[in-house]
Amino acid sequence: MTTPESSYYGRILNSAYSPNLKERVNRYIRSFKAFEDTGVPAIPYISAWKESDREIWYEFVGRGLTTLLNCKPTEVAAVLRASVIDRHNYRIDQKTPRIRKQSFDRATLNRNRHRLREEGRDRVFVDAVYKLDVGNAKMIWLKDIAVIETNHDDGICLSLGSLTVVTKEMRAEEERLARERLEVSLQMAGAVCHELNQPLQTLSGTVETILLNLPNDDPYYDQVEKIMNFARQMGKITGKLMRITKYETKDYVQGIKIVDIDRAAGEEDD
Repeated sequence: MTTPESSYYGRILNSAYSPNLKERVNRYIRSFKAFEDTGVPAIPYISAWKESDREIWYEFVGRGLTTLLNCKPTEVAAVLRASVIDRHNYRIDQKTPRIRKQSFDRATLNRNRHRLREEGRDRVFVDAVYKLDVGNAKMIWLKDIAVIETNHDDGICLSLGSLTVVTKEMRAEEERLARERLEVSLQMAGAVCHELNQPLQTLSGTVETILLNLPNDDPYYDQVEKIMNFARQMGKITGKLMRITKYETKDYVQGIKIVDIDRAAGEEDD
């Protein structure tokens, strides 16, 4: 078997694995190098891991990926894992003729990484879109398509895949979703304000009339004044709702996010 040139940075060819596995990996590496030399935009790669271990390494990485991540081939596994912000899977719903999107943020992905890898091995074919933070506030999206090959005799799994930069397409998708969320927010804000304004105006007018007819030393004066202040505060909130121009959220409880009215309306917190 002719081994790759000295630039080889994988593990299988230099370790105690079967000649059959080494020959296959060597052939794959040469094929992927030839594929890369054609100048196609797809970035080929060969990753590997032991069936008994969760650690992944790369037998081959296209130059395009090391350039995007600004790292050496031996560092790709660690740098890529640290750069992932989220992962999206798209599946055809068997019950409806629609594509169902499944998303994992970084924390969820880290907790379920082994399970997702096992599912990919069982399905043989894997496809996903990853959003990466490559530094300097730069975000990129990579579409990953791979075939999983399991070599039980050696206890090794190979992922033979390619990555395609889909940043332009995914940004357009995010902008479309943002517009849809903003439209829903504006519709909801308009409905809430419409329903609240009339009773709020009636409440404010009534409380103001009561307050004007109460002497300052009346025992109920302070309580009525508080009601007036709360009514005015509610009026400010409905005003902000009517000025919403963008979709902004903030953390609420237990991972739930709610619309951040102040930021959505272009205002700082009071």
